[in-house]
Amino acid sequence: MSRAKIINGRWTRRAIWKDKYGAWRTDIFKSVLDDERLEEVEFICVDGPSIVVPVEDLRSLVPEFHDRYRGKIWGPFIINPSECTIDGHRVHMTVQ
Repeated sequence: MSRAKIINGRWTRRAIWKDKYGAWRTDIFKSVLDDERLEEVEFICVDGPSIVVPVEDLRSLVPEFHDRYRGKIWGPFIINPSECTIDGHRVHMTVQ
């Protein structure tokens, strides 16, 4: 189990890089994505929306992601709330 702070099944991550098209660049620790407590991930976009994605949707995309930092992190990947996509793949998401 990871040491991630998961509250009521949700892990939260700030997404701070916004592109000119309104999409957000972020990443996630592999240990967090593998944590059995995890049900959904919330990306809080600075000066933008909050995006909640079910963990199963993220896990299904893992083969598409690059890893870095000696294999500890998946990403970066791009979340587009207006198209409900992650790196161009349609996923379930709640945008607030």
